[in-house]
Amino acid sequence: MAAPELGPQLSAYEGEPDFTGVTTNPETDNQGGVDNATMYGAYIPSSGVLSGSRVWCIDRGLTQPMGNGYDEGGKSSVEAPELAYILAKWDEPRDDQADQMAHDMAIGEHVHSSDEIDHRDILDDRSLQEVTDGIGWNEDSQNLKAIGADAFYDDVLPDAYDLSALMGDEAAKYAGDGTYKAEVTIDEDSSTAVVSLVNSEGVSVPGFDGELTVDGAEPETTEITSGESSVEVPLEFTDEVPDVSVSVTFSGLPTGSVTQWNPKDFDADDYDRASLQAVIEGQETTAQASDSYQGLYTPKVSSQVSVTEITELPAKVTDKVRLDHCAPGETIEDVKVEAYVEDGTITQSETVPEDAELLETFTPDVTCDEGGTVDFETDELALDADFAKPGEEKSVTFVASAPASGSNEAFSHEYGVPSETVEIAIPEADKPDDNPVVKTGAYVDSADGGPNWNLVGGLGLLTVAGGLIFGALRRHKTGN
Repeated sequence: MAAPELGPQLSAYEGEPDFTGVTTNPETDNQGGVDNATMYGAYIPSSGVLSGSRVWCIDRGLTQPMGNGYDEGGKSSVEAPELAYILAKWDEPRDDQADQMAHDMAIGEHVHSSDEIDHRDILDDRSLQEVTDGIGWNEDSQNLKAIGADAFYDDVLPDAYDLSALMGDEAAKYAGDGTYKAEVTIDEDSSTAVVSLVNSEGVSVPGFDGELTVDGAEPETTEITSGESSVEVPLEFTDEVPDVSVSVTFSGLPTGSVTQWNPKDFDADDYDRASLQAVIEGQETTAQASDSYQGLYTPKVSSQVSVTEITELPAKVTDKVRLDHCAPGETIEDVKVEAYVEDGTITQSETVPEDAELLETFTPDVTCDEGGTVDFETDELALDADFAKPGEEKSVTFVASAPASGSNEAFSHEYGVPSETVEIAIPEADKPDDNPVVKTGAYVDSADGGPNWNLVGGLGLLTVAGGLIFGALRRHKTGN
């Protein structure tokens, strides 16, 4: 093909790029013929809008990028989930380019062969192994010379083949539609933060770095790497009642797209090897998630009835209740204090016996103060005059309880707690004898048709009967 009539020519570009892989392009390395002209590696232009960026050529056989050959007008975003995954997972600056050549060659193979992006190739697509098998050794190649022939053939090429296969398998398994979600939950039972990174299909995606931010606990580590299953990070809660929040941020994630930079001569009618390649670079994003755990307070109940014994009815009783260790500032919903009655003496038990009779249910409004304590008192329980009969024993007891509410666990006092129980015993009233004996020292005998008084015990026993009896005795004696 003839060189394009329009657009900049190779000789006009300034700034020879660094190259991190291996090339068979004769304009770079003088290796191979035109049929072997391709490059496997990242390019770092030293001028123009791409200065310092790691970019990847996508047009097999065209010239490597030159910094001044690109501008913002040629920039676009192309959806390519698998290629985006490979760049995000594997593409990174290499401190020692020669030692990392295999990684960049493997990435380069996927860039050249990806069907997720369009190519302007002038060479047929061939595998990395097909190209490098015929590369030949050239001591003038800077990267090849840096690593040495033996190391290149014995180590770099086999590693590059293996890495390329691994990258392809991972991308097919984990890329999904190119969207990723961070997840974190606090497991209060095991005191751990459970963290994962999943794709659009809910598959855990391994190998991306995340950072934890934790309040209210000391994490075993704040730096994690996502795995094929959830990652558990032990937490040491700093308070007796935990109030913990955990957030995780995964960075360096693929967006599902790559940025494509078309050269200024991209729209030329014709192009040959002097035309610059279009290049791509990865896009990065973050995924965040958070969770919080407010440990539950366990209210502790104590109470005291206003009177513990009743011997006279009617009477009134109240129950004063104290809650300790409740959630500061929170209203406790559905608190109730129930009053029960039983005959005789109540035996303390965890639950209310079946034969206990419910007298009344009080529903006070209860809000815990900032110190974690609250005191409240029931309305009066009125016991009528006929509540217990004389000589009968009964017992009344109060039970305070509430279901779980907000940060408070459910609580219930035991049944028949002595401080909540009133003993009721009404004494019997004094009553006359059914067969009374008059102890006067005298009795009346009505025999012989008329009054006949007989004395028992002499005159000294007449004092109770008084003057009436004494006078009668005197009349009886005078008449004889």
